[in-house]
Amino acid sequence: MNFNYDDYWNTENFLENIEINQKNIQYTIDDLTFFGNKILVCGRGEKLHPDFSPKFSTPTTNTISDLYITVDHDPKYSKYINQKGNYALSLIVNPKVAKKIIDIGGKIFWFGSEEIEIDIPKIIYGEYPKGNSGLAAISIASYLKAKSICLSGIKFTDQYKQFIPGKDKVFEKIICNGTTLYSLDGLLAKKINFDDWSKL
Repeated sequence: MNFNYDDYWNTENFLENIEINQKNIQYTIDDLTFFGNKILVCGRGEKLHPDFSPKFSTPTTNTISDLYITVDHDPKYSKYINQKGNYALSLIVNPKVAKKIIDIGGKIFWFGSEEIEIDIPKIIYGEYPKGNSGLAAISIASYLKAKSICLSGIKFTDQYKQFIPGKDKVFEKIICNGTTLYSLDGLLAKKINFDDWSKL
């Protein structure tokens, strides 16, 4: 499949990936073990993040995490897969990414969105088709019944402003789930310092 970067969000880009990936599902996010009531979710908006477990992050964040999450369907994204560990992937992710994860000894837990008509756990990770991996990480933390999520380096500035409508959908859902959201910089949620959040 020749990827058309000039038409990046065309859902036709997803279809072949979904068709291939659904044949390789062994585990879904329902198979993830319980992570506890608090989860730190990290993004690439900061270079350094607190030392905490459980920690969720996107592979581009370049921090050691308990779970790496991505919804990026770019075939070049496989270059960011460098850590052996647990990965949660949307079915739209390019199969090259899944292959790289398996090749380095990682384990994949799959999920979809409401727009993907496949019997698999579904979360909201943006305003379809513009999904965002940071939003997916927040959604999965809430889906796994975290009562408190703290954000580190998750920002929607510059080129990430396009995901703000999706952010509102995700935040509405996690509130319905009974999850409280905090942020170390106060940009997306109630500001809190890490020590105070750790003591909650």
